[in-house]
Amino acid sequence: MSNEHERRRFRRYPLRLRARVRHESQEVDADVLNASLGGCLLVAHLNVSAGATLEVSIPQLQVPPTAMYVVRCAPTEGGFLIATCFEAPLADEPTLAQAAASPLPPRAN
Repeated sequence: MSNEHERRRFRRYPLRLRARVRHESQEVDADVLNASLGGCLLVAHLNVSAGATLEVSIPQLQVPPTAMYVVRCAPTEGGFLIATCFEAPLADEPTLAQAAASPLPPRAN
């Protein structure tokens, strides 16, 4: 088992869900690539710094606009990979598992 896997407190679920992200005066569409009870990995055309607060909504998980904190942000071909943690737990394991079992729609451009 790798060190990275040992550090994780929550199981990650691979997803492909649409999200809406707001940071200060910017609002952009994003894709949720994976999620756990502790946070999610987004890809969006938004360059933010670690420690920044985002307002994120994920309609398919019935997540209303809620605060998420940026853990890290790195450039990629499709925008920026943004690792976040939830201010408070938003989804439960069965909901994430069900969303992960659904067919993945194409990514947003």
